[in-house]
Amino acid sequence: MISGKDKDVLFMKKTIVICVTILLCIAMMCGSFIYVGKDFNETIGKLIPSISVSSKVNNDKTEPETAPVTEPTTEAPTEEITTEEPTSETTTVKNEQTKANTATKPNATKKPTTTKKATTTKKVTTTKKVTTTKKVTTTKKVTTTKKTTTAPAKLTTAQIINNYNAAVNKVISSKAGYSKTRSTKLNKLDAGALSNMGVVKDAVSGFLGVGNKTYTNAKGKNEFMSNASLKAADVKSASYKRSGGKYTYTIVLNNGSSFADASNKKNNSPVDRSGILVGTGDKSAFDHKCAANLYAAINNTDNASVKSVSESTSNTKCVAVVNASNGRLESLTVSFDFAVTLTNTKYVVTIKNAGGSASTTVKYSGFKF
Repeated sequence: MISGKDKDVLFMKKTIVICVTILLCIAMMCGSFIYVGKDFNETIGKLIPSISVSSKVNNDKTEPETAPVTEPTTEAPTEEITTEEPTSETTTVKNEQTKANTATKPNATKKPTTTKKATTTKKVTTTKKVTTTKKVTTTKKVTTTKKTTTAPAKLTTAQIINNYNAAVNKVISSKAGYSKTRSTKLNKLDAGALSNMGVVKDAVSGFLGVGNKTYTNAKGKNEFMSNASLKAADVKSASYKRSGGKYTYTIVLNNGSSFADASNKKNNSPVDRSGILVGTGDKSAFDHKCAANLYAAINNTDNASVKSVSESTSNTKCVAVVNASNGRLESLTVSFDFAVTLTNTKYVVTIKNAGGSASTTVKYSGFKF
């Protein structure tokens, strides 16, 4: 049996349910203005029957609670700068039974809860790091070394002659070893009718030393060279050059002459003072045979004789290469032309006047001190 007070409460509860139902219907009709979404409409559609059933529940029963309705979260597209739009919009309608003064809960309370969370994150990080390193190192070291070497004073003719003589004489004093080659070429033979006789030609060529000869002077001996004793009066010209630590002396000698007969012998031949092998008597190794040498050679030959001999030299040149540091001779070349005139030469027949001319070159090399 329901009391009058309970009837009032029930009536009030029904009235509230009806009002809520009307409001919900209105909200659904106004969807063109406020779009909640398909899921929300379906939720409301399910909620209305539940509320209707709840209105019929006895007073001593508790109204069921309606689960909150949550709208799905919609996130805006993410760009370089991330902006989070409202992540969720949740509307919760919760009917609660409100207790009246009695122990029952006749009244239903609609408590809408709306949560709008908008989070905007904008993070712009700009890093600009400019590092400029400029290292300039300039090292300028200038070292100037100026070495002034005073060139030797120009040698005079007398100095050239002295240096030449000293270099040649050092070979003799040191008894250095060397090689010598002498080459004599007959340029002319004038013996009249006898010039065509081979025996006469061979005899004269032998006296003049025509042909090539080679000699070797062993170290420790002194056999094929003479002391040099050139004087300024012997020299026509003198020059030199220095290159590669060596001096090259070139000396051109004056013409010379010599004469010999039974009572008189004269010799003024600068070439005999140049260092080539010369001497007295008859010796085939002599490089230059003056008039006295030829006179002795012919008169000492069997069945031969000569009354007088005249001899001359020309175009004499001496070239010596000398080490600049120690003054040692490294090479020597002496060349000259000579002519011979024989008076009253007897060899098979008597020839009043006979003569000839030749050219000689003497070379020394391979010195071993």
